[in-house]
Amino acid sequence: MPTPIPQPSPDALMVRTTNSAGLAVPIALVVIAVGLLGVTGAVSVIVGEQRRPPPAAGYVGVVLMLGFVALGVLALIATYKGRNARALFDGNGFWWDNGTARALIPWDGLTGVAVHWSRLGRGTKLYSLELYPQGPVDRDDPVLWPLVRDTDPPGPDLPRVHYQLPFRAGARDAVMAGLRRHAPALWLGELRRPAGHIGRPDRRGHRTRNRSAG
Repeated sequence: MPTPIPQPSPDALMVRTTNSAGLAVPIALVVIAVGLLGVTGAVSVIVGEQRRPPPAAGYVGVVLMLGFVALGVLALIATYKGRNARALFDGNGFWWDNGTARALIPWDGLTGVAVHWSRLGRGTKLYSLELYPQGPVDRDDPVLWPLVRDTDPPGPDLPRVHYQLPFRAGARDAVMAGLRRHAPALWLGELRRPAGHIGRPDRRGHRTRNRSAG
């Protein structure tokens, strides 16, 4: 008989780590609208100066406003992709569900867990869940690879390559409750990190390794 696919326990704590579409989509649409209005205004300046060399500020304005449009579109894409993503905590470990597939990082395979945060501007805090493994990390796991990071750890006994899950500020209490309930012996605390501590997946390396393996 085939080995059954492991599932979270019925009482697993589920946490949605991204903002709901009801909040993120309107903000993204406003950013796109501002960008489009800015592009229209900058183009009007350029066209209005057609009898003489157009001012460089007009072209700079077009580029900047197109950047706003791009940010809004990227935010919409990220919201759509992450609409069903969620984290789960139970006695077995940390589960990551990306909306289409699920993977488990067992507690007994970790050497420590922490919540990190850094400031973005004056009033915004960016949070992340940090999971430090005892051994090597599969950088190309079909589900977990977007969480893999290679960054300086906060302590000399922690590995550089680990898992990082950014999450919305409103999920902080739930995430910490899940860790304290199910992994108290691994808990390293809540630490402030330098600005920009949120990393990015190694998408280029992932594609390159997959092409080489294929």
